[in-house]
Amino acid sequence: MSDHPPPLPPPSPPQPEPVAYQAPRNGVGTTALILGIIGVLVGIIPLFFWVAGILGVIGLVLGFVGRGRFERSEATNGTMALWGIITSLAALVLSGVGLLILVGVFADQSEEASVDTESTVSPAAETSSPAPQEDTSPSGAEDVYTADLEVGDCLGESPTAEETFSVETVPCSEPHSHEVFASVNLPDGDEDFPGYQVIDEQAEEMCIAEFEGFVGLPYDQSALEIRFMTPSEESWLAGDRLVHCAVYDPAGDVSGSLRGAER
Repeated sequence: MSDHPPPLPPPSPPQPEPVAYQAPRNGVGTTALILGIIGVLVGIIPLFFWVAGILGVIGLVLGFVGRGRFERSEATNGTMALWGIITSLAALVLSGVGLLILVGVFADQSEEASVDTESTVSPAAETSSPAPQEDTSPSGAEDVYTADLEVGDCLGESPTAEETFSVETVPCSEPHSHEVFASVNLPDGDEDFPGYQVIDEQAEEMCIAEFEGFVGLPYDQSALEIRFMTPSEESWLAGDRLVHCAVYDPAGDVSGSLRGAER
């Protein structure tokens, strides 16, 4: 029997330390791409622009999250996340285009509706004659050719044109500016037109001579004044010699005849 101890067993080999394994976090990037693709397909239909917009926003956020994980080595589908961002942006663009299209369609329908409303006016209303404008001229007023004026005619307004072919007459009981008190003929003289100054001098003299017989007071004592309408050069050469004498109140329009006014 030996006195030596038995030999020691050989040392065991070193055991490897356990390492926790973490799977790539690729779900967010994948989801972003799926939502982006669906958003693009839905965005082609303008009516569903709002769905494309929602999917585009969610896909865009998830795409950036997935891309961030790839850069931190937490995911392996960085390209997929990038395409998720691109498709989500495309979905958002299609969403905006669809919104604009629908707004334009509704605007066109509103215009057509307004046109239809206007066209539904009853034919009687469309074909009825417009309401007559209020007649502001005095009752009984009428246009008379200057050559046809007669003694006693009253003029609604004072003639303003140098050559007046017609004037408006009104009943003398209504407010008026002038009243014809005499119609006289100028002397024939030379057949050539003598000029307006000569005619005016002759007409004034003849009208003043007729004034007192109508008003009842000499012209130089009256507060009233006269105006006369004489032939134009054209009518003179045609043989016209008629002068109309009119009396008026410089203070303004009068109502009633000035015959025998004695003022």
